[in-house]
Amino acid sequence: MNQVALITGGGNGIGRAVAHRMAAAGMTVIVADFDHAAAEQVRAEIVDADGKADALSVDVTVAREVKAVVGDVAQHFGRIDVLANIAGGSFYTKRIDDFTWAEWKKVIDTNLKGTFLMCREVAPIMQKQKSGRILNTASNYGVTGSALRAPYSAAKAGIIAFTKSLALELAPDGVRVNTVAPGPTDTPRVMEKETPEGRRQRWSSAIPLGRTGQPEDLAELYYFLTTPESAAITGQLFHCNGGLL
Repeated sequence: MNQVALITGGGNGIGRAVAHRMAAAGMTVIVADFDHAAAEQVRAEIVDADGKADALSVDVTVAREVKAVVGDVAQHFGRIDVLANIAGGSFYTKRIDDFTWAEWKKVIDTNLKGTFLMCREVAPIMQKQKSGRILNTASNYGVTGSALRAPYSAAKAGIIAFTKSLALELAPDGVRVNTVAPGPTDTPRVMEKETPEGRRQRWSSAIPLGRTGQPEDLAELYYFLTTPESAAITGQLFHCNGGLL
């Protein structure tokens, strides 16, 4: 049976790597992203590599868009086996007294609200199937906190607790829910702001493995959590940060 994986934020960075990894494993991948051109590019890359993929545009903070996208995928493919919620971002670095409510809400909505909306629509489909894997995305900052990233840290901490609760709720129906927490990762968005040498100097002494992560490092972890080898794992938080935390 061909498995169907729906990936938000699949057009760039970690999401792109996860889309490629799951497609390489034979899954039909639905690349969903706010940036439709980026999603379409990843779809084309997967198809060129003889994989199966589709591209959809979605703003995960808008309930009607989420509902429409999930409904379209379920109707067209007949099932959703994997949901990877990777869309997110910190957006701002500033002191708490400089944050506006609109900025705070944008960070919370994109990360925590978006994860909730996607899970709310996909969970009933997986419950009906009596199978499924949901992979939510946190951050090491969701555990340690981060000065100047208060809303991002709060949102990621919320995702960790939300995942644990949802895992307990869905376990009787054979649906597993876990969280992946990336550490410093060399995504294109990050590397636009910092040189490789600057990254190395900033992180090499803090990270025991001596290097920052690559999107492909994270992709392997997301993929593992979809495999039969992870069948007894649910409600857990998995860090991938080279020993930083």
